[in-house]
Amino acid sequence: MLLAVWARGGCATPFQKIKGEQVYFYLKDTNSQAVFFACSLDEFQRHPLTRHTKSSWRIGLPADQEFTYFFILDNQPFIPDCPYKEKDDFGFENCIYIPEL
Repeated sequence: MLLAVWARGGCATPFQKIKGEQVYFYLKDTNSQAVFFACSLDEFQRHPLTRHTKSSWRIGLPADQEFTYFFILDNQPFIPDCPYKEKDDFGFENCIYIPEL
């Protein structure tokens, strides 16, 4: 599974933008058919990202709360490069979103 996570790294490019009280996570990815987001705000339930453009997906979350997260691309976990990470209970890493002060 680690190879699948690592191999997808070159295909998908994440970024985020804060708009008002929401932080929007975007994922540029033209290869995946199903893109989900899981985070610690609701015990890592899968949330589908919506198609934002032909080559990107998007989801909005509260910008004022810290949480950990990862993406799921075609049923494979994807941990993007992010400035803050932590190990989870299964030995993998999750990204950490930290609100701006």
